[in-house]
Amino acid sequence: MHLVLIAAVIIVLYVIQKRLYKKNWKRGLRVSLCFDREYMECGEEGELVEEIENDKALPLPVFHFKFSVDRALQFYDKENAVVTDYYYRNDVFSILGHQKIRRTHLFRSCERGLFQVETVNLMVRDFFMTSVFADVKREEAGIYVFPKKLDTGRIALLTRGKIGELAARRSLIEDPLSFRGLRDYRPGDPMHSIHWKQSARTGEWKVNLFDATQDAEVRILLNMDTDSMIRTDRLLEEAISLASSLAREYLKKKIRVSLRSNGQDEDANSLREPGAGAELSHGITIDKYLTLIRKTSGKDVFLSMIDQELDALDQSRLYLVISPYYKDDLLERLDRFRANGAEVQCIVPYYSMIGFENRRSYLVGWEVSEYES
Repeated sequence: MHLVLIAAVIIVLYVIQKRLYKKNWKRGLRVSLCFDREYMECGEEGELVEEIENDKALPLPVFHFKFSVDRALQFYDKENAVVTDYYYRNDVFSILGHQKIRRTHLFRSCERGLFQVETVNLMVRDFFMTSVFADVKREEAGIYVFPKKLDTGRIALLTRGKIGELAARRSLIEDPLSFRGLRDYRPGDPMHSIHWKQSARTGEWKVNLFDATQDAEVRILLNMDTDSMIRTDRLLEEAISLASSLAREYLKKKIRVSLRSNGQDEDANSLREPGAGAELSHGITIDKYLTLIRKTSGKDVFLSMIDQELDALDQSRLYLVISPYYKDDLLERLDRFRANGAEVQCIVPYYSMIGFENRRSYLVGWEVSEYES
């Protein structure tokens, strides 16, 4: 009789708790997954943070938190994880009522790219471990891993003298948006430069002072196509790193930088060009653009881009071409830059086993290892 009563009580408890979990397991449950920053340099370490809050009295005795992310982010913690083409993680918790849990997962970035966690899978078991309740949460966790930066010493050798030549060819103009202060009026100062309020206040003519702005720029033209059939991915990745590193170097010298490319995103869509800027923050804009490049629209599109630049030639620009491809159809166009008085330099990433033929004075070879360094 006692056994029957105990069995009946257990059955009643089982039915009640199952209904409770079925109806309430998601109530007050909040989960989030986010990276500790928006972007990072290739090779740096970062953290992926997961948070779970059970804001109700009902405990969750077994709670599974599952997600996956590209294995290019190498996580140090391999427990509860499987690594194939992706890093798959399945964390298991026991969460009491009104409890919040926070875990951080340290990783190292090994490749350029935009890496995202788009969904999180949740799974909960009841007290009797017989019922399973599951849900899928949409997440927007993502991080840019910027192109690998190359040795700036080597880059300086390639661009030696070009910055000086560019500075000598550009004019200095006053930027009316960069007010620096006041000075006394001097004969010959234009009337529009007089600060009327200060002149009236002091009883002496005062003139606005503005910082000088350099009106030229370095235009980087990046070709994501090559005529090589050997490890093209290495050549093109090096070309992207060159563009990123050179842009950063020029921006450190407060020189305006713009960038154009025939690169495309993962879906073969053209990317919005970053425009021109001279602030260091513009390097982030350029790096985000370069990070998203996954495909190319082809050599012909790049040659058409060069034609567009020739039609709108600006002698105050340094045209810096980065292209593993350097056949005559490209070189003849670059010759026209020189013939029309514009400064141009072309950096050619190449493999030592294929070699580099320096057929123009503006050509510079950049040897690339056939293997990952």
